[in-house]
Amino acid sequence: MDLVHTYVPGSKRGRGLAARLCDAAFAHARRHGMRVVPSCSYISETYLPRNPEWNELVLTDKDPKPSSM
Repeated sequence: MDLVHTYVPGSKRGRGLAARLCDAAFAHARRHGMRVVPSCSYISETYLPRNPEWNELVLTDKDPKPSSM
């Protein structure tokens, strides 16, 4: 699952909403046996360093490529 962008309107920022969106996305990925590609800079630079428990779901260059059907 590629998380490409996390957006919170300016009037709602500073309330932890972006982190809650990310929590839900990572929980969804875990429930469904998915891996995550954190393309969004907020996720890769801010969220994951603050929430390292999700790092096990992050797809890295070292992971084997899925086979095509």
